[in-house]
Order: sequence, then structure tokens, then C-alpha cells
Amino acid sequence: MAAVIGGIVDRHTIVRERPTLVDDGRGGLEPDFTDADPVDLPGWALDAGATVADLQNRDGALIQWTARGPFDADIERHDRITVLGATFQIDGGVVRQPGPSPRTSHTILLLKKWEG
Repeated sequence: MAAVIGGIVDRHTIVRERPTLVDDGRGGLEPDFTDADPVDLPGWALDAGATVADLQNRDGALIQWTARGPFDADIERHDRITVLGATFQIDGGVVRQPGPSPRTSHTILLLKKWEG
């Protein structure tokens, strides 16, 4: 069982969907979520990130969260994450922050989504 990070903030359950990586026809791989099964991952603290307007096109906004959860959470950078009913991409990689104890060690996810 995964350790849940401590503190006095509310803990949330996020939902992870892991894609199959398929050939994109150009020598790379792209995520395919067609057969991805949702998996509940409890024990996450959520911090509001930035909301940034797309000033060039003026028709979208980048919505972000920072999620901090169990150090050993089964998360990979191509996974899709649902937070409070909205689905996000992981921005960059999955960061594992070690601490002096399991209660202070955690995984950090920067989550992003374009709207509009």
C-alpha cells in the first residue's frame, strides 16, 4: 500500500489513465488512450497553479494544478490525470522528491490543460 503524505491539507483522489504508446508514422511514439483503464490514486494534495490566457490567439487559457502525492505512486509522464472531474496532461516529467521519512517524501506532478 502506498504511503500517504502527511500534513493538514485535504487529500484528494486523482484518476490515472495509462496509454499504449503507438508509432506515429514519423519515427516517434504517441499516446493512445483508446483502451486505457482509469485507476484511482488516493492521497494527493492539490495546489492551484497558474491560469494563463493565450494572448496571441485570444481564444484559450492554460489551466494548471500542482499535485503532490505518495512517493511510490504509479505515475508515468504520458499518463492522463483527472482532477476534480477535469482531465489534464502531465507537464514535463514525474518528479520524485525524497525526504527524511516516508511522510515527507512525495511525487510532484505539474498538470496542464488548454481550454477555449
